[in-house]
Amino acid sequence: MTKVEELYNEAKSYMVAGSSAGQRYNAVLGHPLYLDRADGSKLYDLDGNEYIDYHGGSGAALFGHNNPRIKAAIEKSIERGFFMNYDTEDTVELAKLIRWVFPSCEKIRLANTGSEATQGAIRLARGYTGRQKVLKFEGHFHGMHENIWFNHNAVRQADSYGEVETVPDSLGFPDDAKENVINVVFNDIDALEHVVNKYKGQIACLIMEPISFNCGCLPSRKEFLEQVRELCTREGIVLIFDEVICGLRMRPGSAQKYFGIYPDLTTAAKAIGGGMPIALVGGKAEIMDHFSPLGKVVMSGTYTGSLMPVMASVECLKMAMEPGFYDHIEALGDRLFNGVDELFKRYGLKGHTRGIGARWAIYFGVENPEDDYSFRKIASEFDRAMDKKFVTAAPAMGLWFHDTSTAITPAHRALMSAHSMEDIEVTLEKMDTIFKTL
Repeated sequence: MTKVEELYNEAKSYMVAGSSAGQRYNAVLGHPLYLDRADGSKLYDLDGNEYIDYHGGSGAALFGHNNPRIKAAIEKSIERGFFMNYDTEDTVELAKLIRWVFPSCEKIRLANTGSEATQGAIRLARGYTGRQKVLKFEGHFHGMHENIWFNHNAVRQADSYGEVETVPDSLGFPDDAKENVINVVFNDIDALEHVVNKYKGQIACLIMEPISFNCGCLPSRKEFLEQVRELCTREGIVLIFDEVICGLRMRPGSAQKYFGIYPDLTTAAKAIGGGMPIALVGGKAEIMDHFSPLGKVVMSGTYTGSLMPVMASVECLKMAMEPGFYDHIEALGDRLFNGVDELFKRYGLKGHTRGIGARWAIYFGVENPEDDYSFRKIASEFDRAMDKKFVTAAPAMGLWFHDTSTAITPAHRALMSAHSMEDIEVTLEKMDTIFKTL
């Protein structure tokens, strides 16, 4: 019995499924991956096995593991008091950097997690507009709270206009939680226009992933996003871009600059902290000033803006702004994505790879890589069995792709600045071996 298996048997007595969180459990292995350490682009488990990491801490580890500059910032914060529960010069420096990285963020309010940020943004939109209803797209994920955790991982019944039955993604929701949540099919402006007219004057906000990495890597159509922006402006609906995963994935400006379309509010987390718990709501000053103490919308917390994650985040944003940072990531992506697509062709397998910046996905069973922007079509064609075979075979080859077994669309995978071109070449060689068996 391996050390990992031994620890799992012990951990089951103390933690649910032997895991500290649901997403730590890896379904294809039948247990969590218990690590000894992580460094750069590599993970090392208790049995000494080494893996090239393509999970990237669920998206938080954009700069790799044990990054020396983030580590130095953390060590400096320890010397200064690490928690403090007060603002510092570093907090103001972070706010200035965020405005540069997210152009629409005239002012910000910090949080600790992406779920906190989306919850705060929705609350702010309701307080600002005096309206109650929240509009979202099916398949998009915005955190695990009852305000918005609906229709992420299932295809539900849609009417002839494209409005989708609202169904929670977890048991334990109050029966009335869904009453103020409207779901609509993605990338369909006619469906969106219909629901906006149906609930005219009642919708506080539209929250969306401009690139839905939670559906693998499913971008908005540029024309659609332009129409969304115009519609929200016309109807007085607060447009929220959830860039919790998008943020820092591509060049500074993130998804909003990538598309050249700017929301009223932005939420961000994950990569902006490089592994430390920090998140934000940012946006137009006119809306943001409705947060207390200037306004009556309350969003605060004991750990919000504590020194350690603030100092780490400052270093992350500085690294992302340096020349060559995204050149390196994009070069890795070009080689990896093209290489995997070549494997699909070589072995006659149906599927493709899609990636934008530092996040990507493998679409087993799904064709039409350029034109397919439909969550429903991807969910209907995605070959879950083939994906599971691939992810199951990967650890023995020294590659780590996390899996939860419940996804109906491809999981989003990591590229990190710590990856090297040698990592990519080794990965493609190992994936060639795996693809032969598929």
